[in-house]
Amino acid sequence: MFIGINEAIERVDENTVVVVVDVNRPSYTECEDLLRIAKTIVVIDHHRQSSEVIDNAVLSYVEPYASSASEMVAEILQYIGDNIKVKPIEADALYAGIVIDTQNFVNKTGVRTFEAAAFLRRHGADSVRVRLLFQYDMAAYQAKASAVKDAKMIYKNIAFTVCPSDVENSILTAAMAADDLLNITG
Repeated sequence: MFIGINEAIERVDENTVVVVVDVNRPSYTECEDLLRIAKTIVVIDHHRQSSEVIDNAVLSYVEPYASSASEMVAEILQYIGDNIKVKPIEADALYAGIVIDTQNFVNKTGVRTFEAAAFLRRHGADSVRVRLLFQYDMAAYQAKASAVKDAKMIYKNIAFTVCPSDVENSILTAAMAADDLLNITG
């Protein structure tokens, strides 16, 4: 279920638990107000903490050595109990998070990563369905290709480019261009 910021604020009561995943800075969340209103906050993240933290969390599980927040959630689900039921669509979403953050199981992977992936596969995650989630239309592909083509090397090992802003979801397109540039030697 997805709801907007205003509805989320209206729904908060004394029994609400706000779970913040894949970020640990209040300013990076969609709605900082929820962090001030909710009494129970849980943070699950794999990024290093900075001086800006969600300081009123009842549980802050920040593990910079994990490959992704999805890996961490899968681990939590594994150890809750044997009767845990994960729907295939949920398993796909978590598996997709691992795929993105590890660049298809290439970076920051370890035993924990593959155990989490195996757990998700046992619960119905399908690598073909996940791959289909990452497909994009021709305009987005051309924008990404344009950003990569126009990249300029500055200094010895830094590439700089500008992603066209007139494409839908230009932030995602810029991220895909950055991933492609990381594959260039130097």
